[in-house]
Amino acid sequence: MRPTQTHVLSSILSFFQLTAGIVVHAVTHLDALKRRSVMSITHKQIYFTGIQALLPVSFAAMLVGFTMETQMRGLLGSGIEINVKMLKLVVLREFAPLFTAFIVLGRSGAAIASELAAMKVQGEIRSLYLMGIDPGEYLIVPRVVACSVAVPVLTFYFQVIVAGFGPALASMLVEIELGPYYQAIFNSITLTELIMSTSKNVCFGLIIAATACSSGIYVPTSRIWIPQAAELAVMRGFILLLTGDACFALLMI
Repeated sequence: MRPTQTHVLSSILSFFQLTAGIVVHAVTHLDALKRRSVMSITHKQIYFTGIQALLPVSFAAMLVGFTMETQMRGLLGSGIEINVKMLKLVVLREFAPLFTAFIVLGRSGAAIASELAAMKVQGEIRSLYLMGIDPGEYLIVPRVVACSVAVPVLTFYFQVIVAGFGPALASMLVEIELGPYYQAIFNSITLTELIMSTSKNVCFGLIIAATACSSGIYVPTSRIWIPQAAELAVMRGFILLLTGDACFALLMI
């Protein structure tokens, strides 16, 4: 193996090790949430990651729902069963989690990475060590918990808008019997699908938070790395989210 290939492989393995370490550290230090200061930061992160993302998520969900409903009616006809099956498999199972995760990654993931990179460059993380404060508990745990909570909730919100408002908006252009259609969607949902969907979205939240934290914390102490940390977080998160989605797709076959 060439030296360049060895270096690339070593960098990839190192990144995965650091990202997994972020998740393990956050999961094993959840008792830090008992502290008022840590819980306060967690609430702020949930507000930033979840509540402030409602507008772009709502806009994307309405457009996706409207577009997919009109296109499915044109391609598949007016049959309720086939349209509901396509809506579940393509939109609710795949598009909704990925769209939501990409929105959170672009907003919160980039912001977390650049914020932590700036803190490291300016010596704030080192200052926390000197004051006897564990940066992992103070910086990582709130962000990992916030993303793990916000992403599943936002995805469920996305799915409700797509399944609820999408057909209603599309009915202005194409003929849709809304009552039977909504009933068919509700009847097609199973407990296993709900559990798998929630697990997938929690994993997506962990991926976004861990990638952002590792991309921000483990950078050289140079100002030029602050914007590059955000770029690295988005690109790495994008790849990991698609990889995770493919793994869940194999599990749900």
